[in-house]
Amino acid sequence: MKVLSRSKHFFALATLALALSVIAAPGLAWSGLRDDIREFHMFLRDHPRIASELRANPRLVYNRRYLDERERLARFLRGRPGLRQEIAQNPDRVFGRSYAYGPYDRYDRYDRLRPWWR
Repeated sequence: MKVLSRSKHFFALATLALALSVIAAPGLAWSGLRDDIREFHMFLRDHPRIASELRANPRLVYNRRYLDERERLARFLRGRPGLRQEIAQNPDRVFGRSYAYGPYDRYDRYDRLRPWWR
C-alpha cells in the first residue's frame, strides 16, 4: 500500500513539475527574444543605413543577396532565427516603441534630450 501511495505522490509531483515548466517556457522564450531585440537596436544604432533599409523592407532579412552584401548583419542574425522572424512578421513592433526597456537602458528618452547625463 505504501508503494502505491509513493507512486501517486511521485506522479503528482512529476505532473506539477511538467505543468510549471510549460507555463514558464513562453516567458523564457519572450525574455530571450526581448534581449535579442535590444541587441538588434544597439546594432542598428551603429549601422543607420541598414536600419533605414530594413525599416523600408523588413523581408530583406531573408534575402540571401542582401545578407551577402552586409556581412555584419548576416553574422548578427545567424543563430537568432526568432529575431529574424520577428523582424519580418512584426516590423512595427521591432522598430516601434513596443519593446520598451528599463530606465537605465541605452535607448531611453533621456538619451535624446540630454546625451551627456550618463
